Amino acid sequence: MYIVYGLMCLIFGTTFLAIKIGIDAGAPPFLFAGARFFLAGIILLVAVKLMKGKIGLPAGMIKDVILVGLFMTAIMFGCLYWGEGYISSSIAALLAATTPIMISIVEWMQGIRESIWIKGCGLLISFVGVTMAVLPALGMDVTIEAIVAVFVILIAEAGCVYGTMLSKKILATGLSSFVLNGWQMVVGGMLLVILSLFTEGAAVAMNVKIWLSWTYLVVFGSLVGHGSYYWLVHRAGPLLPSTWSYISPVIAQFIGYYVLSEYLSGYSFIGLSLVLWGVFLVSRATVLEDWIKKQLQGLAASYVKDNTLEE
Repeated sequence: MYIVYGLMCLIFGTTFLAIKIGIDAGAPPFLFAGARFFLAGIILLVAVKLMKGKIGLPAGMIKDVILVGLFMTAIMFGCLYWGEGYISSSIAALLAATTPIMISIVEWMQGIRESIWIKGCGLLISFVGVTMAVLPALGMDVTIEAIVAVFVILIAEAGCVYGTMLSKKILATGLSSFVLNGWQMVVGGMLLVILSLFTEGAAVAMNVKIWLSWTYLVVFGSLVGHGSYYWLVHRAGPLLPSTWSYISPVIAQFIGYYVLSEYLSGYSFIGLSLVLWGVFLVSRATVLEDWIKKQLQGLAASYVKDNTLEE
């Protein structure tokens, strides 16, 4: 499970850079994103069908799947692609770090309190780490458009939380994570293409950078990365896989520095250490809580025993 998690974090950490390269090369953001997800969704559903799997959706599930596609693909990535026209890839990745906190708050409101204090500490430590690693770079990008882009992406992240929780509900019915992922990308991609038709120019000057970044995003970002994400949601629940957004910003910052000369400082290394520690706390919260309880029980028993001997 942790190998899949690591692969997912690495892929998502590089997709922010791939998006930035494509947008800076002149790709229309909504068409760039929509074509990526629509094609990836079709490929995934065809692959499932060729392996004799069922790709049809029960009538009562269609509405929920459309909502997942709307919030997790169309709105989320439409805003992200548009926003990266005005902010760096590392800043965009930092904003994604708000998702696990939002999910943990929603789970708490739903009454899911298991190991909540350890998870809360882990989320806080990771967020501090991401902030320490990336926030100094904000000073390099302060414009009105950049500020608007930050708020737009944050609002989209809130919608992504709803989509993530809804996807967990869908997967609990037994629907394949690959089928859900496929239909989510088809729906979201189609909505983005339609939006592009109304808001972006028809002429697109394609070049090598756009083609290479788009191909990478289709194959690795959509097919491998999102497939891994849904597999982890089904296997471990929504909180652990959502912590990719703590690891990926740091990865995005290092890669952005080497490829696009984006901001990097010594704080990045301190931030990475905090991020990894925080993710460890979140992923092993239940085990750590049991261990702490046993240690406290052992100390209490030892204290009682010592007092008994003294009397």
